[in-house]
Amino acid sequence: MTVPRADAGRDGMASDGRRAVVVIGVAVLLALSIAGVAGTAVAIDQVAILSPEPMTVNATPGETITIDLSLWSQGGHGGEGVSAVTVVAQYHPDYLEVTDIERGPWLESDDTDIRTATAIANEQGTTVIKQRREPVAGGTAGSGTIATLTVNVTADAPAGTTTISFAESTVDLTGDYMSALVDESATITIAGGNESLESYNHTDPDDLSLEFDETDDASDDGTAGSGGGLSIPGFSAGLALVAVSVVAGVLWFSRERRH
Repeated sequence: MTVPRADAGRDGMASDGRRAVVVIGVAVLLALSIAGVAGTAVAIDQVAILSPEPMTVNATPGETITIDLSLWSQGGHGGEGVSAVTVVAQYHPDYLEVTDIERGPWLESDDTDIRTATAIANEQGTTVIKQRREPVAGGTAGSGTIATLTVNVTADAPAGTTTISFAESTVDLTGDYMSALVDESATITIAGGNESLESYNHTDPDDLSLEFDETDDASDDGTAGSGGGLSIPGFSAGLALVAVSVVAGVLWFSRERRH
């Protein structure tokens, strides 16, 4: 008979830690090699990262939670900035419902208004917020909060884990190209359950007949609000590639841990 070792759990944790280090290390080495070989041909400045904060939430049926969405983007080639962002949140309507979505200050800058349109379609498990700069005025770049979701866990939601996905979101640049998007879902643990709840087959957001509420907002003083898009001096394409590769590796490892 095999006797379990008392330090088996610690070994497992150590193994997970080594695995994370390996994943991140490989990502960094790959990034550095690509940056060295591809040079200016790499379109890494067209990669944006969208992440929820908090990334995991423990909640009970009937509870209301708030999730901030952070966006990082260095813009595009030749100083192109971000001109518009569409955040699409998709979730299971039997477990979650969005009660409000508000824009963050990320797109704000001098002499530019932010046109915002929101649509909450809880029956389809989809909420959308569209934001665009008018005038574009070169766009913006940096990191900050792009939107805030207020979410209610339904009163009859079962115990288990469910997600809010942002994979259908888009980032538009002032040039001819869209920005690639690295995104991570928010995981909601309901009533302490650790089993994944049933997924939901979402309709493509472009095929939904959404009714948008439009607003025309400007920051109070005409400047970027706290946490809005900020320039990142000295952040080269090579360093950006390293950052994106590391984040992608961490997000991949996070998904593997959850599964």
